[in-house]
Amino acid sequence: MFEKSVFINCPFDAEYAPLLEAALFTIVYLDFQPRLATESLEAGENRLDKIIELIQACKYSMHDLSLCRAQEAGEAFRMNMPFELGIDLGIRRSAANRFSQKRFLIFEKNAFDLKPTLSDLGGQDVLHHKGNFEEVIRHTRNFLHIETQVHAPGDAKLISEYSTFQGWMYEKKIYEGHSERNIKELPTTERLNEMLIWNQLGRPPIFEPIVENK
Repeated sequence: MFEKSVFINCPFDAEYAPLLEAALFTIVYLDFQPRLATESLEAGENRLDKIIELIQACKYSMHDLSLCRAQEAGEAFRMNMPFELGIDLGIRRSAANRFSQKRFLIFEKNAFDLKPTLSDLGGQDVLHHKGNFEEVIRHTRNFLHIETQVHAPGDAKLISEYSTFQGWMYEKKIYEGHSERNIKELPTTERLNEMLIWNQLGRPPIFEPIVENK
């Protein structure tokens, strides 16, 4: 699975959730497997060990540093994202030939946001998404297409398909008994699971419940 896995390093909060969902959708749509640091830990497993294990299992990585900076006075800097990027860069430069093949997609919010605070990234291409989910879809699509030559529809098609999926998932969750409020607050892992199901079903345009014959 190394060749088809994408490690996701990003904030896991409500502010970033629309961007994360857009990235996950694009990765799943193009038949790659996203791997998240929020994947359940086994009893007694060290979180850092789990992150290193995930990074080593993925040829591709998406590192979003757009929310690392404090947004207001008194707010702490969010250092997990640059820390995990540093681990990933170190693994790529390790002696293991397999890891030298690793490829990175690095995001910032606006152009040159990171230049004053993370100048060591000068040799890395850093893309900016402006906090726009459509830009995340476009850049993620381009990254995987360029690095893997996977067949990928254009960004407009992917954005349209994303809208179709959201409508399908909404109707499915209503059918299953969820409230509208709960649908908006579904955990990332549940949303990801619905993307995988929708993809496996052939990406249906509308949700149609399966009625079992009695």
